[in-house]
Amino acid sequence: MRKVVNSVYYVVMAALIATIITIVSTGCQSDSGDDSNLPDFVYVPEIIPLPMPEDVEWISNIMLSDDSVYFSASAIGDEETPFHTFNIYRMDLTGSAVEKLPNYSAATEVPPEAEEGSVQIYAFCVDNDGNIWVAERGEFYYFPEDSDEDDWERWYKRTIVMEFTRIRKLDKTGAEILSFDISHLFAGKDWFHIYAFNLDSENNVYVGEENTIHVFNSEGNLLFSLDVPWIERLINLSDGTVAHASWGAYGRALNKIDVPGKKFGESINLPMNANNLYAGNEEYSFIFSDNNGLYGLETQTGEAVNLLNWIDSDMTQDGLGDMMLLPDGRILVISQTHNREGMLNELIFLTKTPYSELPERITLTLASFQLDWSIRSAIVKFNRESTTHRIHVTDYAEFSTDDDWQAGLTKLSAEIIAGNIPDILDVSNLPFNQYAAKGMLMDLYPLIDADPDLNRSDFIDSALRVTEINDKLYKIFPSFTIGTMLGNPEVVGSNNGWNMEDFINVIRANPGADYPLGQGLTKLNLLQVLFMFNMDNYVDWNEGKVYFDSDEFISLLEFTSTLPDDFDWSNEYIPEPELISSGRQIISAVNFNSFHDYQMYKALYGGEVVFKGLPAENKNGYSLMALASFAITEKCKDADAAWGFLKTFLDEDQLYENSWYGIPVIKNVFDKMIKDAMDEERAGSVGWDGFTLELKPLSQTDVDIITNLINSVSGAVGQDDAIWNIISEGVSAYFNGQSSAQDTARIIQNRATTYISEQS
Repeated sequence: MRKVVNSVYYVVMAALIATIITIVSTGCQSDSGDDSNLPDFVYVPEIIPLPMPEDVEWISNIMLSDDSVYFSASAIGDEETPFHTFNIYRMDLTGSAVEKLPNYSAATEVPPEAEEGSVQIYAFCVDNDGNIWVAERGEFYYFPEDSDEDDWERWYKRTIVMEFTRIRKLDKTGAEILSFDISHLFAGKDWFHIYAFNLDSENNVYVGEENTIHVFNSEGNLLFSLDVPWIERLINLSDGTVAHASWGAYGRALNKIDVPGKKFGESINLPMNANNLYAGNEEYSFIFSDNNGLYGLETQTGEAVNLLNWIDSDMTQDGLGDMMLLPDGRILVISQTHNREGMLNELIFLTKTPYSELPERITLTLASFQLDWSIRSAIVKFNRESTTHRIHVTDYAEFSTDDDWQAGLTKLSAEIIAGNIPDILDVSNLPFNQYAAKGMLMDLYPLIDADPDLNRSDFIDSALRVTEINDKLYKIFPSFTIGTMLGNPEVVGSNNGWNMEDFINVIRANPGADYPLGQGLTKLNLLQVLFMFNMDNYVDWNEGKVYFDSDEFISLLEFTSTLPDDFDWSNEYIPEPELISSGRQIISAVNFNSFHDYQMYKALYGGEVVFKGLPAENKNGYSLMALASFAITEKCKDADAAWGFLKTFLDEDQLYENSWYGIPVIKNVFDKMIKDAMDEERAGSVGWDGFTLELKPLSQTDVDIITNLINSVSGAVGQDDAIWNIISEGVSAYFNGQSSAQDTARIIQNRATTYISEQS
């Protein structure tokens, strides 16, 4: 008999849908295989560490000019300048000859009553003559005599004795050529900040603050100001003008600033992935980057051209700053990332190189849809370290459009149907069960059994067990969460698990709980989560059957129809801690992912909680959601190499460092987490919507409860966008009152049966 899972549990899971990570990965093939997806060229990086001056701990405002890199750095005060200021440094493009501009000083005459203060550099630019334009902000103040240095509100009690905001033009040595004060623009404002700063080819100065762009001429005279919804980066275009990006009626656009007309001029529609904008050259009006790569907008055609793929260049976009197209065809990028030693600053020169000229390695192609940052980092690390293999990525999100965000998934599915089957799949957002039923996927147990460093006993048994199909393991994942309901045992009952009758009785026994499951549930998002967490009960790809005409699915439709079509958050938003503490919410649906969750909900529910799971006839409704799960297809030409890459996600040190991101599937890491959670010094407190929850260390009883929860998982979350589309389209008439639940279920059953038949 098929497991019967009640829909009501999934009501609570609706709030969890936004936490689902969608990553779709693909495959691997050797150089001797199909290389149609490989690029003709890649940009090979040359990485030059940016040396830190001895007296500098961190740097900011890194920017590029034609032949130099400039950056500012904090300068601790001395006897001559007892306040906090900044210095400016210049370095040539070889990464050597770092020098502090000898004649730059932010010193100013400070009133004697000032106790503390600073002059900070908001931003700076370099003009065509090599002069440096700097935006500075100075503030000096003293504190009340009775103020305590440990009082965190002390800063708000200060008395300001002098403040200014000014623009300065400096020569190459840092000596001042021109200075003009712009403080009057911010008079009467409690707080302000310069978010954008730039120059055009005529040395007009552009200052973006709050909701306004101010334009000055090269002598410091204010020409005009323009109001904008909010400030984004002001960028130089290849024609010498400056433009501002913003959202408009037809999407995101780049708006040129017309100085003679004192208004916005020509508007350039931006591609939806044009997130980070940079100056272009004669060929490209500007360049822009996203998670996948760097692009240029062609000056002549107005078309966006893909210049490079970050992963192909052994890079991720994390930490990337200013970028510049060099005259010799190279691309120069500034990178600032953190490691265990502190801030790592690098110059990266990218040189266009034929793919055929790269050192010979086996290429593993990996297809993806919205590739997760952690996977990007793992791929880059693997590519940099491996001398025998390399991973090439195609992120199919690139093929999505404003009108059809699933176009990339459609393209990937079409390629698979056509026989272009990837060798590695990230099945987090793909119809995993469908692929397994077709025999596309490789059993991973033999690879684990043959691994010299891992064996099956290293894994949490229940996590792998619920993802098995016919005693075979077709996917692996580094961590997971558990979908469950929980509440105070005095209200929801002390026994684990419940069925529909138990659940309804609890709701009826608490009429004062007008939001028993919390706020925000709607018909459609509830139905989607119910389907996703219970898909195996409605779709059996092994048998080629669906069960949408069952009593269970009809009951699910009837229950979801009682919810609103939409939820208007503007009318009444009540924080969950307030709902629970007032008794208006008695059940929480959670994606349980850490001991911290348990500690938090124990505090929230008065000291005790019980995991009820979702209402199910067998009273065992606990669902596992695998995070970033991978499969190797039968078409993979180098399964050992593919497993070698997937195995990097199971590294114990890495899992432990990211233990906040789901429950680790490796037992040793899980045991370390238990030890940490039982440590009294790690308890502390947590803030939540104005509430402070005091967390207590776990007891052995708590650990046993959580371990029992993990061992009790009975199913795994599934995903099938095509069948979900059939459901969502089919229920519209029922939710609008134009069809019965029975007729709706029959229509969905017929359409889903046809789809299953076509795909089998």
